[in-house]
Amino acid sequence: MTSNRIELPRRQFLKHSATVAAGLAVAFYLPAGISARDPKAPAPATAFEPNAWVRVWPDGTVKLVVHKHDSGTGTHTALAACVAEELDVNPMTVQVISPENPFFETYIHPVWKVYSTGGSTSVSLEYDRLRMAGATARALLIAAAARQWQVSPDSCTTEEGRVVHSTSQRSLGYGELVSVAAHLPAPTAVKLKDPAQFRYIGKLRHKRDAAAKVCGRFKYSIDVQLPDLLVAVILRTPVVGAKVLKVDSTAALQVPGVRKVIAVPGRPDVLGGNQEGVAVLADTYWAAQQGRALLVVQWSESPLAGFDSDQLATSQTAALADKTALRVTAMQAGDVDAQWPGAARLLEADYRMPYKVQNPLEPICITAQVKDHAITYWGGVQVPSSALEAAHVVCRIAKDNVTINEMVSGGSFGAREAKYWLFEVAYLAQQAKVPVKLMNSREDEMRSLFMHPATLHRAKGALDAQGRLTALRLEAVSPASPEQWEPGYFERPDRMDYSTTEALTAWDFAYRPANLDLVWVKHESQVPSGWYRSVSFIPNVFAVESFMDELAQGAAEDPLAFRLAHMHERPRHVAVLKSAAERAGWGQPLPEGTALGIATNQGYTSFIAVVARVARKDGVIRVEKLTCVVDCGLAVSPGGVEEQIYGGLMWGLGHALFDRMDIKQGQVVQSNFHDYRVPRMSDMPQVDILVLDGEPGKPGGVGELGSPSVAPAIANALFSLTGVRQRSTPLTLG
Repeated sequence: MTSNRIELPRRQFLKHSATVAAGLAVAFYLPAGISARDPKAPAPATAFEPNAWVRVWPDGTVKLVVHKHDSGTGTHTALAACVAEELDVNPMTVQVISPENPFFETYIHPVWKVYSTGGSTSVSLEYDRLRMAGATARALLIAAAARQWQVSPDSCTTEEGRVVHSTSQRSLGYGELVSVAAHLPAPTAVKLKDPAQFRYIGKLRHKRDAAAKVCGRFKYSIDVQLPDLLVAVILRTPVVGAKVLKVDSTAALQVPGVRKVIAVPGRPDVLGGNQEGVAVLADTYWAAQQGRALLVVQWSESPLAGFDSDQLATSQTAALADKTALRVTAMQAGDVDAQWPGAARLLEADYRMPYKVQNPLEPICITAQVKDHAITYWGGVQVPSSALEAAHVVCRIAKDNVTINEMVSGGSFGAREAKYWLFEVAYLAQQAKVPVKLMNSREDEMRSLFMHPATLHRAKGALDAQGRLTALRLEAVSPASPEQWEPGYFERPDRMDYSTTEALTAWDFAYRPANLDLVWVKHESQVPSGWYRSVSFIPNVFAVESFMDELAQGAAEDPLAFRLAHMHERPRHVAVLKSAAERAGWGQPLPEGTALGIATNQGYTSFIAVVARVARKDGVIRVEKLTCVVDCGLAVSPGGVEEQIYGGLMWGLGHALFDRMDIKQGQVVQSNFHDYRVPRMSDMPQVDILVLDGEPGKPGGVGELGSPSVAPAIANALFSLTGVRQRSTPLTLG
């Protein structure tokens, strides 16, 4: 939802809509031209089907019903452009709303088989379908006008929300035509625009609602206000697995405004479910915070009370030799072991990354109300499937009685793909019997435990006498990704965890030595892990691109030339590498005390190369510049692409220099930005971004593309400058 008001609950909206003049609703046509309809929905003329529709109203308003969450990435801007382009309306005037039925079968993610937004897939997956929906609406409106004028539809055109008959100089607004168009049969085939005719796709420079956000008018989850609403904060278990033994809430309940103290049971039986805690519900957030500070809670012991993240490296190393550990081959060719004895040179290295926290600008905030055996949510719900699961598991509420009032969120980066908070708010709303707004503080976010896991990568490579890479083995040690949506996924024949092996499979791995062995080694610490922007690309690309640099050094080859020599049939990947190197001045003389490092990766059907420039001045090393070249196919919203890449580069800088979460005695050490350093604008170097036209017919993903290559590029530059190879993050500038 992108309007500046909190809209009616969806089912009230449905009831209300039946009383207004009917508009035109156009089905979410599949690329094959087959309409996907909910058999329980009313006729299209009502314009209110729980489906993904283009809706044109009698007043000329165009609404796009989408099932994709916007976390500030500009997703809704790009999706609106796909429809508006074919419908010949300004995409900034298209109202983007959420579906009345978020659980309609059409909305299931075609890859993950859940209702979700993520993985930089929204625009790439919906591009063709949304263009088809817009083109179908346009064809119906033209047909309606042609019928009224008694002319051939071929003699009519559209412009700025009107159908035009140039011969007679007549025109009608879309709103004037909906009553006729809504009753016309859907065309069996429609013609999409030639890309040469695009006015919006590939040309947008600004996001929707930018002015409202800058001026503070835009409504976020915190702005939800309902009668009798209580604000909740939760004192969660300090150690994973600890249980509430005793609660003294006497002092908390004496705080003015505090209304209830409710123990929240844990759901360890649910993958990704919440830990135990104690909630304070009050009239205001401040009162709830004050009450929480006065709670006296006795916690049970936990098996993880002795866990120390500094000791994790030892157990991860042991997992490499553990014969019982699950080892899954991500990619394999030839016989790696046979190459070691005859190698001219063998290289080995270990790479490590610590725990990291998502830290979106807007902490978790969600409102829920349980009433009349139904539940309604208000907020940034990135994964409707998790809201549905919470309703069913916690409240025993059926699917048809779950309503989601979707709102844009202030960032996610994986935090809103966790589901513990949906379980918590559902329970509290049911117990309180009034609307409950659950709010996390920054400290709550830091200590929620559903963070990015720490990892170990062991690499081994063989070079022949000519410096060619003849064999490469990489073992990636990490826990399973939080496959919260697909219990039992290890029962698949390949037992592959594709969210843990990103950049290590045939789809994304850039290099093709004759002998190759890329392996994921499953190692669980029992600390809950969560989704994180770029997920496993972050550690996997750090290891691969750092080791490729080490191999190039061992072969006495230029790092760029070495990479290019081991890429085969990857013209788009080669193009971004060469372009980034050229723009950064690779191979050209550099000032004294200056060095370059390069790294690259593919992901989300897009390609990126990053060159980091570091310099030592007055004894201090700084990252001076990041040069980045991207090929994301068709950039539907070029301005949005550049913003996402810039943000990704900043995140990558954080991975390289700052991000580190420590756990001592089972408890998270850091609590806020004073002890968890994040990149600031003052830390950002000069940035040069170029977006190539790689595959003009189809967009690729960009939201998660920008960060993985930054850390290895900086590490490689630091080695070139200092001669010291750093194999763990955060890197040291000194």
